Amino acid sequence: MGRSIHIEVIEPSALGPAEQALWASFRAASPSLANPYFDIRYALTAGRICPGAQVAVLYSGDRIDGFLPFQRRGGLIQPLGAPLTDYHGIIGRPGVEIDLAEVVRDLGAARFRFNGLKTGAAPKGAAAHQAVVADLSNGFDAYVEARRAAGHGDFFKDKRRRLKNLERDHAPVAFSFGGGDHAALDFILELKRDQLRRDGQHDVFDCGWTERLLRTLLDHPDPDFGARIAVLRAGDAIVAAEIGLISGGAYHLWFPVYDPAYARYSPGQLMTLETLRAASELGVASVDFGPAGETYKRAFADAGETVYEGDILSSPMVAAVSTALGFRAQRLKLGRRIDRILACEPQLTGQVVAASKYAGVIARRHTGLTAAAAATTAALGLGLGLAFAVE
Repeated sequence: MGRSIHIEVIEPSALGPAEQALWASFRAASPSLANPYFDIRYALTAGRICPGAQVAVLYSGDRIDGFLPFQRRGGLIQPLGAPLTDYHGIIGRPGVEIDLAEVVRDLGAARFRFNGLKTGAAPKGAAAHQAVVADLSNGFDAYVEARRAAGHGDFFKDKRRRLKNLERDHAPVAFSFGGGDHAALDFILELKRDQLRRDGQHDVFDCGWTERLLRTLLDHPDPDFGARIAVLRAGDAIVAAEIGLISGGAYHLWFPVYDPAYARYSPGQLMTLETLRAASELGVASVDFGPAGETYKRAFADAGETVYEGDILSSPMVAAVSTALGFRAQRLKLGRRIDRILACEPQLTGQVVAASKYAGVIARRHTGLTAAAAATTAALGLGLGLAFAVE
């Protein structure tokens, strides 16, 4: 980024019609930005709800060359909507290279934490992950045939068998897909929060604003944007559900859950298959499963773009401390969990309460640790996290 670049930091709501149109034109010109998280409507919605929401408007002279939506936690900045926002990065003018590290420094931040960076060069030390994307551009039937040709015919045959068994044992089986279904969202949040507690992770919905963001997106008035919920029912029971995000011809799968009592039928995968069918009927050309993780994703979709997880440390002191203590957030589970706490809990009180709960998790999972040692471990992690967040 040249010296002529300067930054104006504003709230998302301060983006006027001209800036919003420019944002949309930058996005339309770059296939990497097709994902719903880069839609200006996502930034505007998140900006009304997320604590510390801001946008860095990047100028070259009088010309706007890019936008970086983010949320500030003292000296720490994170993608706008973290920890819910799976993909992020600079929405930039085509052909213009912008150095993200310089933007972070010019914002006066000690650290920028990311887990799904899609735009620009790979930051130093970042871990690379492969996105997984289903191609629906030729319709659902063509998609299924392509998956069979790729060697996944047995997988789809197995799903037909499991659906028949579910219909036999728990008829009628029904699938729905759309917005506004807050009862289904209640089901998703209940099961997801139970899962987070079982896994000893911070409950990202306990802070309140994250749930409000989902509900606001679910009620978004635009027919081509917002949250949608897929629901698979057997009889009167919801057996699987997932909230996702749509933007024009792109759909992003977000939070899937299923009732363990129906596990033998693979209800989550049956629901995903029906989601792909329904999305295709709406004109969706690609469905993003997020970075590769669960092996079943490979049967549904192919490898897409590379995304990056890591951080940019602009403060020499913070970088030295991080290196000396080995506290690189992309390498240590503790670092990721502390970043999640900081994202959800912008106030110190909430951060301390969440860290205390995490200390209890450490003590229960590592019986060889005394309560004091567990508390010390959690306090060290939180202390380092807050050190990155202090202005």
